[in-house]
Amino acid sequence: MPTDTFFRLPEEKRARILEGAWSEFTAVPYAEASINRIVQTSRIPRGSFYQYFADKRALFVYLIEDMHS
Repeated sequence: MPTDTFFRLPEEKRARILEGAWSEFTAVPYAEASINRIVQTSRIPRGSFYQYFADKRALFVYLIEDMHS
């Protein structure tokens, strides 16, 4: 689950992060998905990623849950 900080981001930035994550998770198997590629695609610093999500799994779970809501 994302942190409260993620939900306070501008909509454009949140969308950019989620699109970057979706792109990564659909391009390679989960085990090969890279936070480095996600932050590069999303154009955010790696440290910021960890302000928004605890880890790769938290982001992945959020994407799946968001897709089903």
